Amino acid sequence: MKKLHIAGNLLKGLFVAGILTACQNENALVPQTQDNAIVETGSKTNAELKLIKDGYSQIQYIKSGRFLGKISKISGPTHYTQYSYDDSTGDLWITSKEYYKSTNQLSKEISYQIKNGKCIKSINKTNNNTREYKFNELGYLYEIISTGPGYSQKKSFNYMQVSNGLGNVRLDNITSSNSAGEFERINFFYEYNGSPAKADKYFLNPEHTSIDPYLPYFGKFSDVLVQRVQITPLPYNGQTKPFYQFFYGINADGYASSRHREYYPLGYGNDAGKQAFYSSLEYSTYWQGI
Repeated sequence: MKKLHIAGNLLKGLFVAGILTACQNENALVPQTQDNAIVETGSKTNAELKLIKDGYSQIQYIKSGRFLGKISKISGPTHYTQYSYDDSTGDLWITSKEYYKSTNQLSKEISYQIKNGKCIKSINKTNNNTREYKFNELGYLYEIISTGPGYSQKKSFNYMQVSNGLGNVRLDNITSSNSAGEFERINFFYEYNGSPAKADKYFLNPEHTSIDPYLPYFGKFSDVLVQRVQITPLPYNGQTKPFYQFFYGINADGYASSRHREYYPLGYGNDAGKQAFYSSLEYSTYWQGI
């Protein structure tokens, strides 16, 4: 694979096949069961297939009106998040409010500004952090600039062109920096130990991008599922590199039906402190909502 930094004019002339989708809580190495996945097709209700369950999270959508099909609520084990939409100013503004389930107390509120199908700005009203999102001419997110009281940080998104004749582009790494320089690099891997890449038929924003996984306004990061992630402190002087690997169950329709995540806080091959998480994924055309 040829690695490249996709920003601005560097992408002119690069042909990308397919349609880029738009706006931020693993058959890779071993097979997983598919019993927990439900894909209902040919439904007389709603028609569009939606993710309705991601692990312990139940996902609901708006069922009528101008914002039909947009996400309305996510209910998790300890928190729930409600989404509201307003396009009265010309741009679409999405407000995400997260609450504690036990008390219904607001824990986090973020507003997203959407222009031409892309999130260009978000405002975290809980910590007064503002983010600006920059996209290249092909719609790929290449930079996030975060600012707040006494705080400034940049995340640079770097991509690689896949040599498969389709012109596909995949997120290679995210490098974070502040006034003192680069301090972290997150690398993404899509094949591992001979395990082939697995098509991503229902796109979610990848973990470790610091973006809301369910909002489709940040461009597309890859055509296939992430199988490994490694986090490297910078400058690197032999520190521990936290490592994640993902195994997916794939159902008969080609959708990820389960996700098994393994986390190695002391790096790959060191089982001390290893954690494992399993999530089933369910889809339906009979999605619930308001």
